[in-house]
Amino acid sequence: MKLNIYTYLDYRHFLTDLFNELKSEGPSFSFRSFAKMAGSSSPNFLQLIQARKLNIQTAGIHALSQSLKLTRKERSYFEYLVEFDHAKTHDEKDRFFRQILLAKEYKQIQTLDKSQYELFSHWYIPVIRELIVSPRFTGDLEWIGEQIIPPVSPAKIKKGIAVLSSLGLIRKEENGTWVHTDRIVSTPSEVLSVAVATYHKSVLGLAREAIERFSPEERDIRSVTFGVSAEGYTEVKKRLEAFWKELLAYAETQKNVDRIFQVNMQLFPLSKNGEKSV
Repeated sequence: MKLNIYTYLDYRHFLTDLFNELKSEGPSFSFRSFAKMAGSSSPNFLQLIQARKLNIQTAGIHALSQSLKLTRKERSYFEYLVEFDHAKTHDEKDRFFRQILLAKEYKQIQTLDKSQYELFSHWYIPVIRELIVSPRFTGDLEWIGEQIIPPVSPAKIKKGIAVLSSLGLIRKEENGTWVHTDRIVSTPSEVLSVAVATYHKSVLGLAREAIERFSPEERDIRSVTFGVSAEGYTEVKKRLEAFWKELLAYAETQKNVDRIFQVNMQLFPLSKNGEKSV
């Protein structure tokens, strides 16, 4: 096998590329041949996997591992990919993704994925990015940590700066000050989906704590419950998107920033879909 399994985060993509490689090496190799390698009696085994209508089982992992002569570490990594894909809750998905990140061989190949994951999965890193460009920052990491509510340790501040710097989101000038860059981070959807879910859970927790942490004068927390049609829901989402764009555009005009704020907005159903099934 010429493929390097450690370059994959999606085992379905790995199996697809594996089939294409084996097919190129032997034109007579077929979907039925692949199914046999996986210990499946279904000739369309791979097509079902690709369409996400079937999940590979432990027996299939074992059969393919033997057919491909995977090492113990490669098989363990294969199992992590499968568990990551099949996980039903965010916490499970996050746990298996962390196992993937710990794989030495994966870390040697995917140098940025861990930094990208750290960026999106820790709520305080975007705050660090804003505070580090403040004229009041003199290089004292404790100052940044003390400005953040709740406080963050200097060790986490240092790690956050390293993440932001490695991704090119901040840059240190010759005079020692830090500036923002315009770089946009592109990250695999598998990484993004796990990290963003973790981020939202974290900031929602902060929003809950803000009710007790800040006086009404320092916060604005509201909620509204209403009913809309399917078309009305689409319109509400459009209006929320327009508001976000307007808010970000306004933030870009701000000079002499003296405080960092978090704005959350949630829209989710509180009742089942009223459409009758046909």
